[in-house]
Amino acid sequence: MRVLVVGTVPPPGGAPARRLAAAAAELVDAGHEVEILSPDPRSAAHAHGALAGPMLALQLARRARRFDAAVVSFEPGLPLSSGADRATRAVTLAALGIALRGFGEVTIRLPSPIPIPGGVGGRASRELWSRTTGVVLEHADDLDRILEAPGMTVERVRVDAGGPAGVPPGEPGWRGLTGTEVDLRDVVQAAVRERAARDRLVNAARVELGARSGLATPADPFAAGPPARAAGRPDEIARLVLARCRRPARRLLSLLRGSP
Repeated sequence: MRVLVVGTVPPPGGAPARRLAAAAAELVDAGHEVEILSPDPRSAAHAHGALAGPMLALQLARRARRFDAAVVSFEPGLPLSSGADRATRAVTLAALGIALRGFGEVTIRLPSPIPIPGGVGGRASRELWSRTTGVVLEHADDLDRILEAPGMTVERVRVDAGGPAGVPPGEPGWRGLTGTEVDLRDVVQAAVRERAARDRLVNAARVELGARSGLATPADPFAAGPPARAAGRPDEIARLVLARCRRPARRLLSLLRGSP
């Protein structure tokens, strides 16, 4: 199955981006063909584009024929900014629902708090939620709110990386972790080492692709003048980084969640 994943993936994006990258890696492990579309040009994605407001619906409609399923991560500014007025919200959600008709399966991932100003209900969103086959919440505390969406049922909702709303794992102060001071220190040090290893893999992938093309990568601050083009195709970078970062990212997520 060909799956389009929409949202921010590392290096930027923090914990939500790492969870989305882990979800994409799980799809790849299951044998699916995955393509990532990101609004952030720094993301290790196959493609990048403007996804704010109705532009998200346009980008999805353009790609619907090539994919069997879509995984869309709602983020601050994607598709709605915090200042979106009622008319913009209605047009954006209605257009998104229409665009999703082209996909056989649709999963929407929602961080906490859910970044939909004005609530998740209303007639404009009816098409969107009726086309959604699954909803992934960051925290169980948001379950009641998502069940306010027209036609949404609890059977279609699951929680990924749960915990008290507003206290995601890995926040400054490590409030999500428990144990003695020594235990916490060991966990923090292990997490930092894992994160450093992941960053080294990302940089190594960029350097490798830059060597193949004979060009300095944009990340090199000592490059002699601007590169003629970005080193390596975006899809090559995404595949290489995803392959190299899959295991370290999973181990880091496990440590931050407090799993054994």
